[in-house]
This record gives sequence, structure tokens and C-alpha cells, in this order.
Amino acid sequence: MALPSDALAAYRRLINHWCDTAGPLATDALGSENLHALLAIDAVVDQSGQLGCYPFSALPTGIQVQLGNRSVHAMCAIDALAVSRVSGQASQIAASCALCGTQLALGMQANGGLRETMVYETAVIWADETQACCSTNACCDTLCPSIRFICRSCTESGSRGGEVYTVAQAAVIANAFFGFQARLRNLEMG
Repeated sequence: MALPSDALAAYRRLINHWCDTAGPLATDALGSENLHALLAIDAVVDQSGQLGCYPFSALPTGIQVQLGNRSVHAMCAIDALAVSRVSGQASQIAASCALCGTQLALGMQANGGLRETMVYETAVIWADETQACCSTNACCDTLCPSIRFICRSCTESGSRGGEVYTVAQAAVIANAFFGFQARLRNLEMG
């Protein structure tokens, strides 16, 4: 919120674009000064000439979020749980268990609350290590690859590393972290 007003307006425009179209803008769409200000604080990321904007990824991540008849990629499991609150739309999340590959599905209400679908069959793992897969320090390249959904069986087997959160716990984290984007879009939700 401490960004210059032009950069904040460009950020709001990008978030609105993602929510309205389920797609990215080209990297040059925000103007050079605004883009550099947003890149500097890791609010946006250049993903092959398109702008990813947390929680939305311009590139496939293995985590899909269905918004009506449109689908978006989420940067990580926490981000996927935030898409409904940020967009103000109910959603359906589809991902594979990070450990065994089991297909998982979760329903989210428009206010970021969980639907009952598979809530107890899914958890979120936050691996201990961060991964550096690219030449950037962007969260989507370092932290996000380590935050994935896992199935109940893998949760109970004890064969995982890192922190494991229930989906309800992870949704609280997601909604708290991404609440500023909902407020920025004037979607004040409890």
C-alpha cells in the first residue's frame, strides 16, 4: 500500500484483469516505471513475457483453479486457496498429491471459505527447503514450489518432510495473507 499511486493503480488493474479474464497481461502492459516498482517488491513476476500476480501464475504449476468456465494456475497450494477470496468467485481446485500423485479436488466459496468436498482428504505441505529453479529471488521461484497439496494417506504415512497444515488451517493463512488484494478490489469479506 506504500507504492506510488500510479504503481498501486497498475497493480489493482492487473489483479482485476486476472479476476475478470483468468489470464495475464503482457509484461509491458503496466508501463516501465510501474513494472519495476512492482517487480522490486515481488508483487508481480515476469513469466515468459506475461505477468504473474500472486496468487495467479501465467505458467502451469500443476495446481488449477476453476472460476466458472475459466481456469487459472495458482502459484502454490496456499495461493490456490486464496483465489476465491481475491476474485470474489466460488472456485474448484484440482491438483495432484505432491508425494503420490493422487488426484485431489477442493471446493471454495466466494468469500474464501471451504466447501465440504474432500476437505478431510487433503492437506497442505510446506517443505523445509526452498527451491531455486531460476535466476530470480521471486517467491514463485523459491518458496512456492515447496508449498503443495498432499492426500490424507501421505499425511498419515509420516513419509513427508516439512510442515503439514490441514486445508482449513491453510485456508486461514491464505485468506489472511491475500486479504489485502480483496480489499484493494473493494471486496470486503469476513
